[in-house]
Amino acid sequence: MALRTIAIINQKGGCGKTTTAINLAGVFASLGQRVLLVDLDPQSHCAAGLAIPEHRIDLHIGDAMLTPDDAPLDLSRLVWRVSRGLDLAPSTMRLAGLEAARGGLATLADRDERLQRAVARIATDEITGERRYDWCIVDCPPTIGLLTFNALRAASEALIPVETSFFSLKGASKQVGTIRTLARRLGGSTPHRLLATMHDPDSPLARTLLTELGERFADRLVPVVIRLDPKLREATSLGQPIVEHAPDARGAEDYGRLASWLLDNPPGRTLAAGLLDSIASDEPLDGEPAPALPHALQPVGALAPSIRPDDTDAPPTADAVVTRAAEMAARVRHLLQRSEKLQSRLTDDEQVISASSRFDAQATSEDGWRPGPNVIEGGVRFVMPGAPGLHVFVAGDFNGWSASATPLRYDPIRRVYSAYLPMTPGRRLYRVVVNGVWRADPNNPDVEENPFGDRNSVLVVRPVAPGSLATPA
Repeated sequence: MALRTIAIINQKGGCGKTTTAINLAGVFASLGQRVLLVDLDPQSHCAAGLAIPEHRIDLHIGDAMLTPDDAPLDLSRLVWRVSRGLDLAPSTMRLAGLEAARGGLATLADRDERLQRAVARIATDEITGERRYDWCIVDCPPTIGLLTFNALRAASEALIPVETSFFSLKGASKQVGTIRTLARRLGGSTPHRLLATMHDPDSPLARTLLTELGERFADRLVPVVIRLDPKLREATSLGQPIVEHAPDARGAEDYGRLASWLLDNPPGRTLAAGLLDSIASDEPLDGEPAPALPHALQPVGALAPSIRPDDTDAPPTADAVVTRAAEMAARVRHLLQRSEKLQSRLTDDEQVISASSRFDAQATSEDGWRPGPNVIEGGVRFVMPGAPGLHVFVAGDFNGWSASATPLRYDPIRRVYSAYLPMTPGRRLYRVVVNGVWRADPNNPDVEENPFGDRNSVLVVRPVAPGSLATPA
């Protein structure tokens, strides 16, 4: 079997893209397949999700892409052995600069083939010519640019994770349109499949959206659904694929079924014509302009495909559009009502009030030193209680999500780790990194789902008067 390279791609966050890349690679490895996981996302979530500290990464996949074909490639510094049968070619934030004018990639004549060449070198023993891997899984960046273009050039097939949520259909259609535009520049057609992810089978809305997704894309939708499973988050926090952390969990079962289906259905057989060939051409997507590409990738006259709301050949009537809009508006109102009821219950719940009181009582009473983020004049002090000897960092959108840029120093008197960062007012997302393991701040109850299928801590910095202290919202 030739090397099968799957690009996991979606520009929409929160769809389970990196979770799918890590866990699909882990399941393949557990089945005895040899897998190379390539992280092409500068956020370096694959390394974080596999417990590889970013500060220990010497070479990243961008370095391999820029290495000339006649220059040696030091695999011992580039490739990390995650587990038996699973290796990782990681990324770092430095990868983001590769696409810049002076980043080194845009000026190369074969700038759209560098990943393909790098993967070929990594996957082949230069002395014996033997192939080291059966699969290459590429976690694509959440942007349209040279990195994504390289991923599609290198891929033998692409997988588009689609969350079964309110905007999933429109997002999936736009993603297909984006890939089609890029594929025109490639001069070919890469088979594409859509994968329903983060599905709540108990939600009537999620079930309806899944049905509509299947009707819209018919046989282009993989007949496997990835259900919501808290064990997936647990596995991520422990730096393991779900198949290692909880092999009996439904997340492991779903990704196992996906791997089996992909093994039994090579792209040439199930999508012989290619997804791109099955879509009407030269019409804007849902009445919107085609997605813009970087100047270096602009094809002449390329437009996104037309994805109609129904499977009929005729466009929907005005009455059908109005009915559809009314139906979706009713769903939004229903969701808002449920959200308001839940918030009301939480506000009045004695257990929630009691837990909040205990949290406040356990926190140190010293102003600006409470466990968690302390908003003070000019910035934020992050405080985390803990025993001495730990390696504690804070990573967020304020420091480029670096796992090493902002260490928390141990205070033996207060017995806490802390770091002060100047910070302007605004909403911030962050996580803490303890001994190389990424997690939400356990001392901050405000969290939100992130694109990795885990949770980021949320911090709202409001203006603070000189000499005063504010609690983060």
